[in-house]
Amino acid sequence: MNETEKNKLTVLWNAHSTSILNLAFRFLQDRDEAEDILMDLFVDLPKTLKKFRGDSSFSTWFYRMTVNACLMKIRKSKRHAELEAENHTSIAENLVGRFEETSIFDAKLLEHGLSTLSPETRSLLWLKDAEGLELKDLAEIFNLPEGTLKSKLSRARKTVREILKEEEIYA
Repeated sequence: MNETEKNKLTVLWNAHSTSILNLAFRFLQDRDEAEDILMDLFVDLPKTLKKFRGDSSFSTWFYRMTVNACLMKIRKSKRHAELEAENHTSIAENLVGRFEETSIFDAKLLEHGLSTLSPETRSLLWLKDAEGLELKDLAEIFNLPEGTLKSKLSRARKTVREILKEEEIYA
């Protein structure tokens, strides 16, 4: 790596490392894992930067790279179930509305309903309902039109509601 490339990486590190670390930590809820993601992204940046086409801002592209890296780590990690359990309430409220007692809601049943979705749809629902990402951001992350994402979200929620209806959790 020549001096010019090192300087560019230093500038990118100074501009983006804190926000990338914070994003990774928000996803993984583990500082060490978030730091691993940050380091992996910056180590690979010289070769992945060649794939940057400029269709979006660098920040959006790097954000997408971070989200993808985090999702891959979550899928491979035992913490996947723990992270989803923490977000079940948010997802459930978007599916069936607010509820008073957790006895009305069975997290295992919701997990069963979510498990019927494809990994992409499950991630989409999780990012939208649990993480609160906007459709325009999801459109860039999944490289799909907002209308398509709305349809996927609607179908995913309907699928999970039907499973909850079978158990008389959602009327």
